[in-house]
Amino acid sequence: MTVAWQVLLSFILLIELAGCGTTPGAGVSASRQAIPALQGSYHTVRRGETLWRIANSYGLDVKTVATANRLPSASSLKVGQQLFIPLPTESDRFVWPVRGVLRNAGSSTGVEIDAAAGSLVRASRSGQVAVAARELSGLGKTVVLDHRDGHLSVYAGLEQILVAPGTAIRQGVPLGTMGSRSLYFEIRYGTTPKNTLSLLPVN
Repeated sequence: MTVAWQVLLSFILLIELAGCGTTPGAGVSASRQAIPALQGSYHTVRRGETLWRIANSYGLDVKTVATANRLPSASSLKVGQQLFIPLPTESDRFVWPVRGVLRNAGSSTGVEIDAAAGSLVRASRSGQVAVAARELSGLGKTVVLDHRDGHLSVYAGLEQILVAPGTAIRQGVPLGTMGSRSLYFEIRYGTTPKNTLSLLPVN
């Protein structure tokens, strides 16, 4: 286990013992944040994508996305087209934190996702920010959400953190942005890593 994961595990153990709270010295002051007041985000259509696949990965149905973008039909997509993705109705299921290319789809724990620099990374489920660390060696800027049912989600390798520890975050709300590195995303139950890919919609 790397030093970074030892540090992260110690944070998670603290969360388990004390409940969700701030991580002293690791967060970014809420008063210095430029948290986007968004009711959704944008998705750039890639070659081979269908409206169903895009909508499903964001936890939405095809009609919702088509209506939000005034699309005459589900087939009227063009490569490079920008789609507005409204916030999903809150649910207990996890959704993709960012759309991109999977680098380790066969992993039995977390997943690495490549996406364009500047892409918004969204809360996979509603929860409270337990960790917002400026730098964990080997992981970079990292956010951990506590979903209040024993599940935690980890977002590591962020370029910018947009949330502060202790903040309640609704599913789909941006909590950070992508940079040049991949996003490492993992779902845990307590200190035990889960098969993250199996808990996400079909990509």
